[in-house]
Amino acid sequence: MSERPILASDETLARKAQAGDRAAFEQLCDRVLPALYNRLRAQLPPDAVEDVAQEVCIAVMKGIRRFRACSTFRTWVAAIARHKAADYYRQRGRRPQTTPLDLETNDPAAGDEWQEQAMVRLALQRLPDHYQEVLLLRFAEGLPFDQVAGALEISLEAAKSRYRRAVAAIAGQLSDDRD
Repeated sequence: MSERPILASDETLARKAQAGDRAAFEQLCDRVLPALYNRLRAQLPPDAVEDVAQEVCIAVMKGIRRFRACSTFRTWVAAIARHKAADYYRQRGRRPQTTPLDLETNDPAAGDEWQEQAMVRLALQRLPDHYQEVLLLRFAEGLPFDQVAGALEISLEAAKSRYRRAVAAIAGQLSDDRD
C-alpha cells in the first residue's frame, strides 16, 4: 500500500520560492492559477482575462520576496489580482460598474448561457467592493467560510452575514435586470 505524499502548504512553498526554489514557485502557481482565472473571469471582459492573469503572475514573480505571510499566499495573490483588474479599468478610463456588455450576440451557439453569464458578471460589477470580494472568495476561489473570514479579516459570522447580503443584492439586481 503506497502512502500519499504530504503536500507542502502554500506558505511553505512561498518561503522556498522566496529562497529561490523555482520548482516551489511553479507548484504555487499551479495551485493558484485556477482560482485566479475564475476571479478575473468574474471581474473582466473575456478578452482581457488572459492578459491581466499574465500581469498578475509577473507581479507575483517579481514580488515573491516581499510576501510576508501576514495573510495567506492566496489572499496576497487575490489582492494583486484586484489591483491589476482595477488598473485594467483605470487605463481604459472607466470603472467596472459601467462596463458595457453586449447582451445580444449573433452567435446562436452562445445562446442563453452566455447571456446569463454576462448578466451575472455585470450584476457582480455593480455591487459594492466588500460584497464583490466575499462572492469572489466563495465562488471564484471556492474557499470555505472560515477561509473567507480569514481572508477578509472578519469573524466567521460576519463573513456569513456579508455573504447572505451579497447574494441577496446580486439576486435583486438580476431580478431588476430581467424586468
